[in-house]
Amino acid sequence: MNRSFSSIKLIILIFFICFIFILLHCSKAKEPSSSSAPDFNLTTIDGQEIKLSDLKGKVILLDFWATWCGPCKESIPHLNEVYKNYHQSGFELIGLSMDKMSEVEMVRRFVRSMDITYPIGFTSKELVKSYGVSVIPTTILIDKKGRIREKIMGFNTSIARKITMRIEELLSESY
Repeated sequence: MNRSFSSIKLIILIFFICFIFILLHCSKAKEPSSSSAPDFNLTTIDGQEIKLSDLKGKVILLDFWATWCGPCKESIPHLNEVYKNYHQSGFELIGLSMDKMSEVEMVRRFVRSMDITYPIGFTSKELVKSYGVSVIPTTILIDKKGRIREKIMGFNTSIARKITMRIEELLSESY
């Protein structure tokens, strides 16, 4: 009797875990698209002032990342490549570090060591909240009209292809 009760508890636990996984997966698939991207101002680690609304008319990729994040590091060569390939076609990429602002020198060294070619700034709690960032890396793609068109969490080769494809699609759209 005790074994069958333990088996039932195990089955219920497995069912519950599967249910939570499905629920979380489905909620990610329903991310809102085409909502206006919240505006922000930031100063990059190189002193450049960036205001998101000033970039209207361009396709923008926001990359929420951190120096200690393995998948974030893996994404950098791909992000450098898309920045190089599409920047002259009306594409902007802004890296938003989630490291502490007090670690600016460490972030600068990291940026140099990884040969990051696109602008890097620090994010804020408000910005993270306004874009609904809960994991890193998170990639936000914004169209020429300033609307969020894609929110991608994580990084792998499949996601890299998806990012490139979506950038090309958004660049081909008229403003």
